This record gives sequence, structure tokens and C-alpha cells, in this order.
Amino acid sequence: MSSLTTSSDVPVHATVLIARIARAVRQRFELTLSPLGLRQRHVVALSYLRGHGPTAQQMLADRLCMDASSMVCLLNELEDHDLVVRQRDRSDRRRALVELSTQGELALREVDRALQAVEDEILAGLSRDERCVLHGLLARLHLAEPEPDCGLVDSDEAA
Repeated sequence: MSSLTTSSDVPVHATVLIARIARAVRQRFELTLSPLGLRQRHVVALSYLRGHGPTAQQMLADRLCMDASSMVCLLNELEDHDLVVRQRDRSDRRRALVELSTQGELALREVDRALQAVEDEILAGLSRDERCVLHGLLARLHLAEPEPDCGLVDSDEAA
């Protein structure tokens, strides 16, 4: 038995376990998005715009950790499919503002349904409370959205 695994073949290091799970989730996610004509990077950009509203193109690139030329390519793809609209900022004509189109909002609704199906499949072995705890832990790592209201009572609130 290797020092990096337990007898049940579960990695000792959480990082390795997270990487394995992330790979499986990413594969299922991409397969689910494929019929929608979208890729993960499209969904990341569209989701950011849904949550933050119209955003300067450079700010969007910064927030998504993309270089300017990659952002232009991504936005061209999204614009070609009528998922986003780019227009000049009226207060600074040098800046382009990017916003989610009506078609983009509709696409994200389909993505939400697809994501829920993937999540249900991946987390099938967990109870509702366990799912909420997992989500809370991931949110604390600053890698996920804020914790949803899962109906769990915080120990400070209960006192």
C-alpha cells in the first residue's frame, strides 16, 4: 500500500481527491453543455454577467483571469450566438461594455437545469444536509458562490 492512499484507495491528500472529483465533474459538465453548443468558459463568462450586470470588457477579462486577446475571442463566440451584446460605454467611448442578451439569459436557464442534473448525479450519495455542508465548505474556500439558505441553523443564531 502506498503512503499516498488508504486501504480503500482514497487519496490521503484532499488536494488529490478534489482534483479527481473536479475532473469527473468537468467531464460530465462538458458533455451536458455540448448539446447546448456551449463550453465551460462560455458559461463562466455568462454567469459572471448574470451576477454582475453590464461590465467593461477589460474588467471582465480581469475578473475571469483572461488576457485581452482570449477575451476578445470568447466574446466574439458569444456575440456570434447572440448570447451577449457589446456596446460602447457612453461615458467613455474607448471602453466596451458587455452585457447578457435575452438569448444569453435563456441559455443560462438551460445551463442551470443541466448543471442541476450533473450535480444530482455527482452528489447522489449525499443527503440534502450533507450537500449543504459541502457547499458551505466549498464557499469558505472562496471557490464557490455564497452559501445558499439550506435551512440549517447556525450555532451562534441558535443561542
